[in-house]
Parts: sequence; structure tokens; C-alpha cells
Amino acid sequence: MKVLQISFKILISSIVVTNAISLPAFAHNDIDHGEHNENHETPKPQPHTHLNVRKSVTSLTSKEKSNLVNAIITLKNTTLPGNKLSIYDEFVAVHLGATRLIHNHEGHASSTQELAHENAAFLPWHREYINRFEEALQTVDPSVTIPYWDWTDAKALDVIFNDDFLSPNGQGVTTNIPGLGNFTGGTVQSGAFSVANGWVLNPQLNYDPTAEKSLGTSLVRFLRVPPASEYPLPQRDIDRVMAINDYSLFRTALEGFVTVDEQGNIIPGGYTHNYIHGLVGGVQIDPTTTPVTFKGLGTMSNIPSSPYDPVFWLHHANVDRLWAEWQEDGHQGSDFYPADGQPYGHNLNDLMWPWDGGMSTPKATKLGDLLSLLPVFNSNDLVRPVDVLDYRNLGYTYDTLQSVPEPGSTLALCSLSALLVISRRKRQAKPTKTKEISAIAS
Repeated sequence: MKVLQISFKILISSIVVTNAISLPAFAHNDIDHGEHNENHETPKPQPHTHLNVRKSVTSLTSKEKSNLVNAIITLKNTTLPGNKLSIYDEFVAVHLGATRLIHNHEGHASSTQELAHENAAFLPWHREYINRFEEALQTVDPSVTIPYWDWTDAKALDVIFNDDFLSPNGQGVTTNIPGLGNFTGGTVQSGAFSVANGWVLNPQLNYDPTAEKSLGTSLVRFLRVPPASEYPLPQRDIDRVMAINDYSLFRTALEGFVTVDEQGNIIPGGYTHNYIHGLVGGVQIDPTTTPVTFKGLGTMSNIPSSPYDPVFWLHHANVDRLWAEWQEDGHQGSDFYPADGQPYGHNLNDLMWPWDGGMSTPKATKLGDLLSLLPVFNSNDLVRPVDVLDYRNLGYTYDTLQSVPEPGSTLALCSLSALLVISRRKRQAKPTKTKEISAIAS
């Protein structure tokens, strides 16, 4: 067991390096990104009179769980006029795209780089990303917020992986772990997120960039297969991450490339965010190769297309919650984010793709011209890390933070039909190589 645990600590660099595509341009609330000038001065956000409250998944009522599932399914089954992908699939596509970008602008080499992971923008990029997804859900049902999965909550697995919510573990495949026995996983076969009930993945987006092949059309899980089998995560481990004062080290530990032991030593490995991807998707280790090789078994373990597993949103809501709590604990503002010295897209005032006015392009995959599937973002839809440092300016908070207001939804639209009307009104007339989903302002 110890050998597998040690091996898993090397895993993260293998399963989190990824590949490319893009998403719908749901603008976050009350920030006019068109106000950015040449000096990238920060626009002053309008304060929200009510903040949506994101709750622990174990606090959801049956009705709240049902509403979230229905909203997700609606986005999966809705394609806006003129677009090739459903709204949900476009969110998957943008996550894929952010994992391998080519800069087009002067002063930056056209080398491929990761934006959404492995560097400073991991936290702000995903904050913007999941907030836009939440706003998309609220066009279907304004009462819906994304719950968070507290990794230290022992009850969470039974709540999440259940037929009445996000579907259970996969079935049909038995994998043997030497010395530990047989473990089961495979295709999810029941609940709302099974193929039988209509949860069919786009094979061009469900893509393994390492093997350069499609992973098919089914959601796959290998829940709690060793070496990623221990749950819940110890609260003391999270507490040590939260005690880090430097942003760069905090981000690295929260993303899961290092942890901090009882003596304050930095230990490299696969922890927190990275570990949970492996806990759900499963990871296979081959110690007979040199170097040791790792293979993600399921959808959550294939980071580029991991949003195809709906648990992704709950997982990243918890990442964002912990960052928000760290900010509230004396780390607020731009002093606690690197202003320079990072790759482009990761510095405080760098524009982040896909909200960068066309300054970067995702690299296509071996499956064909995926660029033709992508929406086009409004050139005024510009977002930098500095724009999302204050989560409250985006219109939400968490139930674990102090002075939580009463839940209320003043966001955007009350129906999908309104979304369609605004999309048609704002669609740009000029021809492009890709399709557009228009920005929705509150």
C-alpha cells in the first residue's frame, strides 16, 4: 500500500498536463469588460444587493438536488441557433481549450502553454469559469447555485454518487491492484448521467491528448480505486494549506502539487484538488516502466474533458470556496496575487483566454478541426485575474463565510427562452471561422 501511495504522489504531473478547445460567453454580473482601456485600468464593479449562497452538497434538500440536475440536463440538451455544440458541451470545450494555448499577439512567442492549470491563474480562471456556468444554470432555474463538495465531509460520497443525484460509480470493469484485490468501475449505468438516460458525451471533446484518441461517449468512473482510495481528506491537511501566506505556494498546495507536513516541510505529490480527480476517475499505475507510468481510468481523471463528469462543478466550487476563505483570512486584494513574473495569462493584469479579445487560440487535436466547433467571444468580453479577486463582485458567497446574506437571485434571466432572445440580438454579423454564444449581462 505504501508503494502505491508514494507512486501516487508522483501522479499529478502526469494526469494534469493536457490539451485544447472553447466555451459560451456568459458575462459575469455588473462588470462591463468593454471599459478596459489600453492601460487595463480596473472597472469599478457595481455592488450586489443580494448574493447567491453556495451551500455544502450535504446540506441540499431533495428539491435543490433535483433542480440542479434538471438545469444541467437542460444545458446539455440545448443548442443555441447557429451553434454546433450544446451549451454544456461548449463549457467542456473551453476547459479543453485552456489546457493548450497558442498566443497570437506581438511580444509573445507562439509556443503552447497551459492556462487553466499548473500556474497562478488556476484559481482566478476557474472562478470565472464556474461562475459563468452557474449563471448559465440560472437561465434555466434562477434558484440554482453550484453546491460545493467539502472533501473532509465523510457524508458527501453517499450524497453525490447516488441515483437520485449525480449517478453512482461506474460498473462493468474489474481492475486488480496487486496485493489489494479487485476493484470495480467503468461506465455509469444508472441515474440521470448514464447513456441510457441521455447523458452522451461528444467523442471529439471527450479526448485523451496523451494517447491522442477519443474516450468515447460514456461517463466513466472508478471511484476509490487505489492508490486514490482514502476518503475523507483529513481536516488537518486542509488547515495546513490554509495557513500558507504566500499565494504562489498556497495555489500550488491547493491545486495539489505539494502538501505541507506537521513540521512545515513542503512535500511534492498528488493532493487536494488533484487527488480528488483521481479519487473519482481512478488512476492506474504501472511500476514496471521507467519512469513509472500513470493512466487515468475515468472521465474525471482525464483533466481536459473532466467537466463532462458533473461532479467537476462541485469539486471546483470547493476549490473556489477555500480560496475565498483564504482571502477573507487576511489575504484580500491584489497584494496577494503575482503582478508579474508569470507566463502570459497568469499575471494580475493579463487577459485570460477565452476572454482575451482573440489574443490566443487553442491548439487543435488529432480528432479534426475542433476550432470549427468553438463559439466566438465578444471582443469586449475581457477578463483578467484582477477582475475576479473579489468573489462578491461576481454575485455569490459561501455558507461558510461570515455575514452571509439571505439567499437571493438577482442574476440574469429567468428562462432559457430569454437566453435565446438575447443570444440572437447580440450575435455579431461579421463572418467568423467559429460560432458565437453571446454575453449575458445581468
